[in-house]
This record gives sequence, C-alpha cells and structure tokens, in this order.
Amino acid sequence: MSAYFPFFPVWLADVAHLSKTDTGIVFSCISLFAIIFQPVFGLVSDKLGLRKHLLWTITGLLVLFAPFFIFVLKPLLAFNIWVGALVGGCYLGIVFSSGSGAVEAYIERVSRANNFEYGKVRVSGCVGWALCASMTGMLFGVNPNIIFWVASACALILAGVLWFSRPAGESGNLISGTKETSQAFSMKLVSELFRMRSFWAFIIYVVGVASVYDVFDQQFANFFKGFFSSPERGTQIFGFVTTGGELLNATVMFFTPFIINRIGSKNALLIAGAIMSVRIIGSSFATADWQVIILKTLHMFELPFLLVGTFKYISAVFDPRLSATLFLVGFNLSKQLSGVVLSTWAGRMYDTVGFQQTYLVLGLITLGFTVISFFTLQGRPRPALEKSPDSSLA
Repeated sequence: MSAYFPFFPVWLADVAHLSKTDTGIVFSCISLFAIIFQPVFGLVSDKLGLRKHLLWTITGLLVLFAPFFIFVLKPLLAFNIWVGALVGGCYLGIVFSSGSGAVEAYIERVSRANNFEYGKVRVSGCVGWALCASMTGMLFGVNPNIIFWVASACALILAGVLWFSRPAGESGNLISGTKETSQAFSMKLVSELFRMRSFWAFIIYVVGVASVYDVFDQQFANFFKGFFSSPERGTQIFGFVTTGGELLNATVMFFTPFIINRIGSKNALLIAGAIMSVRIIGSSFATADWQVIILKTLHMFELPFLLVGTFKYISAVFDPRLSATLFLVGFNLSKQLSGVVLSTWAGRMYDTVGFQQTYLVLGLITLGFTVISFFTLQGRPRPALEKSPDSSLA
C-alpha cells in the first residue's frame, strides 16, 4: 500500500505524464470501482467471519502488482486516458480501495475475538508503511519499476504468512466465534441499518470530512515536491517525511485506544476532523518547504484517531455483527461515492486556479462538516438491548 498510495500521483505525473485533470479522472475511476466492490467485500467479510478466502483473493491480485503497472496500466494510459483510467480503476479499486478496507475489517474482527486492541495491532502496519516509504522515495528517482517488483515480492511473502498463520486444528475460539457470527448475520440486519438515523449521521461525517480529506491528499505529493529544488529531490524528501511521520503514527496509534476509551469515539472523530481541517487550510497558506513538512506530519496524528475512532464508534453505536459491512459500506464506500465527483472536480480546479485556492475551499468544507458532526454524531453507546439479535435495529 505504501508503494502505491503516497507516490501514485507522482507516478501519474512524472512517469505517465498526466495532467492534474487526467489524474483526477484516474482517481474518480478508482472510486467508481470501489463503490461496486466495497459493499460486496463488506457482506462477504461479515459472512466469512475469520475465514481467509477473501484475503487469499486480495493477496493473489497483489502478486500481480508489478506486471499490471509496467505492462498494462502505463501503456493503456498512453493509448487513451479513459481506457487506462477504467482498467486501472478496476484493479486498484478492487485491490487497494476495497481490499485494504477488507483487511482492516478482518484485523479488527480478530482483535475483538481475542480481546486485544485493534490500534496496537495496527502499529505494525504503520512501521511497515514507514520503512517502505523511504525505500520508495529513494528508488523512485532510480527506476520506479524496481518499486513495483519489490511490492510483488512482498505480496509473495504475505502469501507465505497467510499459509502458516492457521489456528491450531482450524478450530478453537476463533473458528467457533466465526460460525456463530455467520449464523447471526442476515440481510435483514443490513437492510434495517439504512433506516437508522445514527447511520446517516455517520455517513454525513464520512462524506463531508473524511472523503474531502482523501481528495485533498490524493495529489498532495505533487504539491509537496513543488517546494523543493527539483521534482526528484521533492519526491525523495516526501519519502523521508512519510517515514518519520509513520513512525510517529505508530507511536500515537499504540496509545490511541487508551485515549479514545477515555474521551469517547465521537470526540475522537471530531478531533480527527479538526486536525484534517487544520492541515488542508494550512496547506492553502504554505509558502516554505518546512511548512509543508509540518503539515504532512499532521496526518500522522489524524489517522490513528480516525481509524481507531471509526471502529470504536461502529462497535459502540451499531451491531458488532455488521462491523465489516459498516466499515466498508458506511465508511469506505461513502468516501468513494463522493470521491467519484470530487476527484475530477478537484483535478480541474488544480489546473485552473492552483493547489492552494482549491485547498482553501476543501478545508472550509471539511471544517463546516466537522462542526455539523458535533451535533449529529451519537455520543453515547446504544443500550445493550438494542444490540441483541432479537431486538429491532430501527
């Protein structure tokens, strides 16, 4: 993920030679296919429980990372932007936009089944992201294709880890818990979810805050490198800053569950929204390299509160049996739906009025929806009775 997400806009601009508008089209297509597959992944994840069928599918597609980028995506983007964007959006929307959410939901489910905090497990992901970001930043100036082959090799290692990480005898508490979850899960629960006021309040937060922030972050790497003497130097510094920030992220992520248990999941989401607003609006006024470095680092404080806060909010306010569906549909899918429109619109604004004027608009939108969410998000957990299988969710 760290070889793809932070540096993908740089690859599109410097290697595929796309304009900011065309880059926005690519991101819109990724969001489009994520819209299609995230609900499917959410329902399948909740049905499978702790079984790893979906993880094996995602891992198999990750192995094809290098061949796809080198031999399929780059030539197609050169041939026709719409053909390349649709094919690239299909692969990336499945593997990363939908697949990463499915993996996050699986990790959270495992953590609940074993009574340990999701945030502490997520620390290892931050450390891995940090190490890969530095390597990617350095190798990008040498040959971007090396990065893709390394990523495919890492996917093979992941396949080995999946193969050997089997519960003893394929039984025990994990598997029995999975069976119970699968039996309790039903489409009726999912349909009743859409009649809940608290669900739509959560959607408003995701669309107005988290989604707008994602659109801002999509092409931030191109904005960042413009503050340095050369694009290559900017990309390298971006990799180092990402590494330092992710190590900080890992530290914050470790303590975040304890903090959120004290302040509540609603307040955690509001804090994340406030940090996002500061970073976006601050970027619109940045004039020096040290300022964009500090603003980039703010992401590492926001992400733990957003991720851990989201899972804790879902567990506290909604039925835990629908955790994967809620995360992939209520959180990830909602972001992608708005991203289809916002990514193309933001790309055009980057080309017409520039990064900083666009960031000011995006930042004010994020701040406004954070204030609205203060009044709409549910601050107290739902009563235990409402979470029981026999009670109505409506």
